[in-house]
Order: sequence, then structure tokens, then C-alpha cells
Amino acid sequence: MGNILLSRRLLVLLCFLLLWPWGVAAEKGGRIVTLWPLLDYRSSVETDYQVTHLLGPLIKLEKKGTEAEFALRPFFYRAAEGPVESFSELLYPLLTTSRSDAETNWRGLQFLNYRRAPQAEEQASSLTLFPFLFSRRGDTEKPDYFAFFPFGGTLLERFGRDEIHFTLFPLHARTKKDETSTEHWLWPFFSRIHGPDESGFDFWPLWGGSRKEGVYRKSYLLWPIFFSEDLHLDGDNPRRIRAAFPFYLEDESPEFTRHTVLWPFFGHVVDRRRNYEQWDLPMPLVRITRGKDRQGLRLLPFFADERSGDRRKRWFLWPLYKIEENRSDNYRFRRDQVLFFLYSQQQKTLAAESIPDRRRIDLWPLVSFRRANNVNHLHLLSLLEPIFPEQPGIERNWAPLWRLYQRKWDDSGNSVSSFLWNLYWHERRGEDRAMELFPLFRYTRQSDSGTDLSLLKGLFRYRHAGDGKRINLFYLPWPLAWGDRMEAGVGI
Repeated sequence: MGNILLSRRLLVLLCFLLLWPWGVAAEKGGRIVTLWPLLDYRSSVETDYQVTHLLGPLIKLEKKGTEAEFALRPFFYRAAEGPVESFSELLYPLLTTSRSDAETNWRGLQFLNYRRAPQAEEQASSLTLFPFLFSRRGDTEKPDYFAFFPFGGTLLERFGRDEIHFTLFPLHARTKKDETSTEHWLWPFFSRIHGPDESGFDFWPLWGGSRKEGVYRKSYLLWPIFFSEDLHLDGDNPRRIRAAFPFYLEDESPEFTRHTVLWPFFGHVVDRRRNYEQWDLPMPLVRITRGKDRQGLRLLPFFADERSGDRRKRWFLWPLYKIEENRSDNYRFRRDQVLFFLYSQQQKTLAAESIPDRRRIDLWPLVSFRRANNVNHLHLLSLLEPIFPEQPGIERNWAPLWRLYQRKWDDSGNSVSSFLWNLYWHERRGEDRAMELFPLFRYTRQSDSGTDLSLLKGLFRYRHAGDGKRINLFYLPWPLAWGDRMEAGVGI
């Protein structure tokens, strides 16, 4: 009996939700249905657009033409275009996937990377599950490889080497770069280097060295204390390095000279190629730079002003206040920061303009404002956006969860506002307006359909259009009408 009563109650509730006059016609054949915070549905026939929000910002379903989006924030997001193209994020940035006619990709932070692409005869794929699994197969332009760390395998064109072979790493490994091969035993302690006119060994950190006739010579003793290197001997800029670290370091070439004494206390650099001279006393707190395209004075934490080409950076009471500027022939850029991301303002202005083309202001964790392509966006609150600006994944998956208030407007006067995920919302498009404070009132004024005012979701509803005026009471579908056209014989 209890189950029957429960079923009847659910059926009555469902009928109530379906038959209740939540929605009103929107402009140009669209519709808006709201039952805050459970449901918010909006559509436009003209643009073939539909969007549904369930439970505030938690669930989103959006469709425009062949494009579709689904979000279950913050756990899952998917965007698709047609039957093949798709893009998904799982607990961003944990896992990101994409699929197209050309290939399928899976990316998980910096640890997982999987790619599969159709080839002429078979499927080409590559997989990285760092640091354990590495593979590539089926690529007609590149050879296959497989490695299961630390047990054994082969890697090709990875980690700056043409080839890497290992067995029970660090017990044994062999790498190859160009024509140079390096054999490792109990890496990094013992190794041997060999190649055409090239040889070397390492008994790290006690003693080691290598050389290639006419190209380079390297040696060290008690690394990193004593080491000596002669590099690029076959080029126009041979380089000579001698060090007894941290007491003394000398780096000398025709284009560049560096001397360091008691690192990091005293350093001197002369860069003849970029035409500047620099003193560190000590690095990085005190630095003086003089040159044609590079100048600077650094007295941290009190003050710093450094310029390199078109770029200029200034600090005042580091890390309290920082200014970055970049001026080129095409644009001017400036960023002001207080305590890194506590407050940040940046703007980009085209060279021929006086008003910024792009602008962004963040006051963590309260406010974010940005302007781009003549459209302005204002958000309250802003928890991650100031720390990770310009991250679309955060905008899609996380930011809507805490944005208590949002506003978007352009230079033509069009605007959209939302408070508490559409508990109150307001839209303006040209002379047309629509607003609602759920469930107290809704008001629309449109050039093609007139004025519509609803109180308590239809307890009282008043409409005024070119064909007359109508009033509905107590959610009844039969209006009282008067004006140019009488309806159903109930005009007054």
C-alpha cells in the first residue's frame, strides 16, 4: 500500500511540474522555462540554440546546430560537433581526450599521453604512462618501440636522445645521440662514451671526462667542484669553461665572458653579441646591467627596474608590487601585480589606438573582469581564475560553481546578468528586455510581441501587445482581454 501511495504522489508531482505554466515565450520564437534551482531552460528557434541547466551550475546541456556540450561539474565535460568530432575533460586537468577523423588523443597531466591515428594499412598509436610505460607502433614514417620501466625496453626520439635502451634500470642503460653512444652501469655512477673520434668515461662523482678530436673536451673531479670544458672547437665561437665551484668560475668565448667569484656573491658578464655588461653583487638580489638594448638596476627586495629590448620589468618592495611592459611597433602591453595574483591588471593596446583592445583585472578571490573583442565580462567570486588566467578548462569545469554574479555586455548596449545561477537574471538586446526574480516576478518587453509581466509564476499575468491587452489570474489559461482584438468572448 505504501508503494502505491508513493507512486501516486510521484505521478501527481510529475503532472504538476509538466502542466505548471513555468515558461513564457521568448523573443523570435524562443522559450524560457525556470524552476530555480532545479531547472533553467532557454531556446532560440532563429539560431537553433537550446541550453538546459539542472541544479544550478552542476549540470549543463547545450546544443547549437551540430554542436553540443554536456557538463557535470566539476567531474566531466564533453563537447561534440557532428558524429565524429569530440572533446572531453574528466576532473580537469586530470584527463583530457579528443577525437576526430584524423586521430584520437588522451592526455593526463604530464604523465599520460595516448595517441591513435589511422594509417594506410593499420592503426598508428603511441602511449606514454610516465614514468612506467612507453610505446609507439604502426607509424609508417617512424619505427616502433616499447619500454616498461624499470624492467627493460627501447625508446626512440625521447628525452633528448635518438635511442635509449635499458635493462633493469639503473643496472644497465645505453643511449645514442647522433653518432655518440653512452653505456651506463648502475646509473649515474659508471658510464662509457664512444663514437667516431670520440671517447670518455664517468666514475661519478669522483672523476670523469670525454673528448672528441677537434670538437670538444670535458673533464671533472669531485663533481661539481672541479670541472673543465672546451666546447665548439670546430666553430667560430669556441668556448672555454674552468671552475672550482663555488670559489671561482670562468666562461670565456669570443662572444661571451662570465666570471664568478664565491658564487652567488660576485659575478660579471660581458655579452658582446647582444652588447651588454652585467654585475651581480650578489645574485639575484643586486644586479646592474648596462648595454644598448639591455639596461637594469636590481636592489631586491626594495626596487628593480630592468629592460631588455621591448620588454621592461619593475619591482617595488618585492613581492609587493610588480609592473611588466612590452612595447612593439604593433601593440603596447602592461601588467600590474600586487603580491603575484592578489591583484592583477593587464591591458593590451594596438599601436594605432588609445583605448585598450584587451583588458583583464583580477582581485583574488572576489572579482574578475576581462574585455576582449569589444565584449566585457564581470564575475564574482573568482577563486582560481586570477591564479591560472586564460585557462579554458577552468572556465568550463570549475569557475561556474562559485560565480555568484556574472555580467556580460558589449559596446552596443546588449547585456546579460545572472545572480545566484539565475535566481535573478536580466537580458537586454537592443530595445528588448527580459528579467526575472524567481519566483516573485518575470518581465519581458519585446518589439515584436509587446510587454509581458508575470507575478508568482503566473498567479497574475499581464500582457500588452499590438492586438490588445490580456490578464490571466490564478494560473488559469483563459485570459481577460480587451483592446483591438477580443478573445473567446470574455473581453471587457
